[in-house]
Amino acid sequence: MKYLIFLIILFSSPLYAQDSSSSLPETLEVEEESAEVTTVDEKQTAAAYKCSHKSNDLFREVKIIHQDQGCEVTYTKAVGTVNENTKSLWRAKNSTEYCDNKGHAFVEEKLQQEFGWVCIDQMNK
Repeated sequence: MKYLIFLIILFSSPLYAQDSSSSLPETLEVEEESAEVTTVDEKQTAAAYKCSHKSNDLFREVKIIHQDQGCEVTYTKAVGTVNENTKSLWRAKNSTEYCDNKGHAFVEEKLQQEFGWVCIDQMNK
């Protein structure tokens, strides 16, 4: 039932609409992953979960990023520390729905239910 409600909200929201007359983004954020650099416009970030554990010094971040026709889900460990590590968990070239489903399921089922993290979507406060 909660997935049905989630899908209704997801498809009724304007996440998939793109303005064809939009100009280049004013500010860019660069994320590094291994030897690969990805440039991300914040407006393309569909969800940005900030997760904390029972100990307040542990943080994780999961971002669902829409890129043109495709998407990416990134996972960052040790947010805000010297040892910060970002990985790309999933990517798709022709679907944003794939990353939406995988990213939300990862946060809800893996991080929150299985490992006890508390996650808040910073984009939908």
